Amino acid sequence: MTSSDRFQSLPLLEEARSRFLSQNGDNLVANVFRSFFLERGVERRFGLLMLHHHFELQPGEKLVHYGPCATPWKEIDGMPEPTPTVWGVFEGCLYALEYKYSKGATASLSSNDLHFMDAFHQLQVEQGVDGIFGLCEYPGNDFDGSCEITQGRANVSLALKDYPEDLIAIDTTWFFKESLWKCGCRCTCNAAADDHPHGTHVITMQG
Repeated sequence: MTSSDRFQSLPLLEEARSRFLSQNGDNLVANVFRSFFLERGVERRFGLLMLHHHFELQPGEKLVHYGPCATPWKEIDGMPEPTPTVWGVFEGCLYALEYKYSKGATASLSSNDLHFMDAFHQLQVEQGVDGIFGLCEYPGNDFDGSCEITQGRANVSLALKDYPEDLIAIDTTWFFKESLWKCGCRCTCNAAADDHPHGTHVITMQG
């Protein structure tokens, strides 16, 4: 199975949230995964996320983050390949699920990264949540938050002052460095949107 196939197999937000709640996910995040990240010293390398997707990709596409937007990309002649920024481990195999474009960026994972990812997968299996959680790249010590709204097949990051307060927030990503522990990535579905149940999705990284 390719990484694109794996991305397509991820649940939509509503299903992912239901699975998360059925496994007491908030408790796992706070009392299992947090200590796991801190004990291994990776809190400045990776964040934890609830795996899900908002829209379908076409064959040959990757979801690529560039600036404040994440959109489907196909290979472009003469441009370097985007580098992974979100990963999932399924049945012991590592898959890149989302990417970023930055000229000169490298895609290599260290042996320590790979060892941690293997241990992360084993922990999920032990906890009975295999395939529910993934890993994302740490956003940096200067991370001050953003709000990402998904319309159609594009995700656009908004300033926090523009966050739609009438939407119901759903946490989807957690960073465990102490200064960011209370800063989460939230994906919110607007039940009043015309196209609900898919609705208007908002991911909030709140500093």
